[in-house]
Amino acid sequence: MLKEVIVAGVDEAGRGPVLGPLVIAGVTIDSSELPSLCEKGLRDSKLLSPKKREKLYDLILNLAENYKIVILSAEDIDEGLSRFTLNSLSVNTMIDILSSLENWSKAYVDACDVNAERCQRTFRNRLREAIIVEHYADKKYPVVSAASVLAKVVRDREIQKAHEEFGIDFGSGYCHDHKTTHFLIDYLNEYGKLPRIARKTWETSKRIVRSFQQTSLKDFFSEPEIDGFVKNEETGADY
Repeated sequence: MLKEVIVAGVDEAGRGPVLGPLVIAGVTIDSSELPSLCEKGLRDSKLLSPKKREKLYDLILNLAENYKIVILSAEDIDEGLSRFTLNSLSVNTMIDILSSLENWSKAYVDACDVNAERCQRTFRNRLREAIIVEHYADKKYPVVSAASVLAKVVRDREIQKAHEEFGIDFGSGYCHDHKTTHFLIDYLNEYGKLPRIARKTWETSKRIVRSFQQTSLKDFFSEPEIDGFVKNEETGADY
C-alpha cells in the first residue's frame, strides 16, 4: 500500500553543454520533510552557490526515502542520438528512474520538451496518472528542487574530475564559454580528435572538426554563435 505522503521529483542537469555528462536525478521524500529543507535554503539549483548545493546535497540524501542518479556520458548521448532525439533520451531515462523508485503517491517532473502537456501524456501513458510534468517545476515544487540539486552537484563533480584528468580548466563545458571552445580546438590540434568528454553530435563539435579539416580554425570565431543543439534533437518528440 502506497504511503500518501511520499512524493517523487525528477530533474536533469547538463542538457546543453558540449562537454561532460547529462545527469538525471530522481528522489522520493516524505512531504512532511520538505518544509524543513526549504527553511534550510532549498530551491532551484541554478539559484544556489556551489557551496550551498553541496550542503543541501547531503541533507537531501539524509532525508530521502530513495533516490537514483543516472550519469549519461558524452559517449552515451552520442550513441543515444543515433536512435532517439535528445528529448526522447531524457524522457526514457526519467521514466526508468521513476519506475525504479518505489512507494511514491505523486511525482513531479521538470519538462524536457517544449510541449509540457505532450511530455506529461507520455509519462502518464507509460507509468500512471499521478504525474505532473511542467516547465520550471524545479522552481515550483520543492521535491523537484531537491532532484535538481542532486543532478547539478553530481554534474559539477564530474566536470571537476575532468578538469583534473585533462590538467586544464576548460570552463563550464557550455558552447558559449571560450575556455571550452579553446580547449576543444587545442585538443584537436594536438591529438587529431576531440576528447572523450566532448559530445560529437553537437554542432559546436562538428564546426570545430570541419574547421580543423579545412586547416582554418581561425575562422571558427568569425562564425555566428550557436547554442550547441542539433535542431531536431532540441524539439523532436518521437517518444
